[in-house]
Amino acid sequence: MTLGIIVILAAYVRLWRLSNPTSVVFDEVHFGKFAGKYINGTYFFDVHPPLAKMMFAAVGKAAGYDGIFNFKEIGLDYISAGVPYVAMRLLPALLGLAMVPITYISLAALGHAGDACALGALLVVFENALLTQSRLILLDSALIFFTGATIMFWSLFFTESHRPFSNRWWAYLLLTGINMGNALSCKWVGLFLVATIGVWTIKDLWEKLGDLSITPGQYVKHFLARSIALIVVPVTVYLFWFQIHFTVLHKSGDGNAFMSPEFQNTLDGVNLGHTPRDVYYGSRVRIRHDATNAG
Repeated sequence: MTLGIIVILAAYVRLWRLSNPTSVVFDEVHFGKFAGKYINGTYFFDVHPPLAKMMFAAVGKAAGYDGIFNFKEIGLDYISAGVPYVAMRLLPALLGLAMVPITYISLAALGHAGDACALGALLVVFENALLTQSRLILLDSALIFFTGATIMFWSLFFTESHRPFSNRWWAYLLLTGINMGNALSCKWVGLFLVATIGVWTIKDLWEKLGDLSITPGQYVKHFLARSIALIVVPVTVYLFWFQIHFTVLHKSGDGNAFMSPEFQNTLDGVNLGHTPRDVYYGSRVRIRHDATNAG
């Protein structure tokens, strides 16, 4: 009941007048533009990993955005251009809203009283920075959502410590790894999350090493389970989203110059012909005559 009221309050402050302002704001210049490039399949280069940007592209595409509006400067009007910007802003708003129950559940899983859980959720509701960034087309809401989900599932994982290797134990552990990979796939700031979970895992394994009730065989199983779920799974998720990224962006674009000639030749509309190769000391070089192909 308490959580439900807090979530309704959070929905009000995050969704009220989401359409305002009706023009490009701050870094919507970049991330709205990138969504359009995904929709058109035009290759670009950006310092951030692709997941959050592809999420905006997917929502924009579903809402009818054709990728033509270029978000080239702050203040450009959305309404006259027919951009479904409210739908695109709705994504971070809902992700920001989800942080309220995530905070409540995480605190409860860590053993705090109901009043403390409610207070933590209320602080998230009214925290100005979280509220502001959840109302614009920015990457941070996705990053914070997946970070929060990682901590929540990791906390729930420890509530199952008395039943190791049960289905729920595995589910919480794997969901921790999946969401950690998603956080890292939004922004590289997610590396701090990786470090947090990593240190926590080392501490947990160290304590298990001194637990005489755990046999060596069981300890190896604990070690392997965490290695798979918290290393292999996040890396696989991270590489998966980059595979989607390169598959979708198959046309020549303004990001070509950042890539090697070999990569550029894989893009539609690019034909650089023979590309230069690095020649290292000790390499074997064969010279051919261009007309006769002899040599």
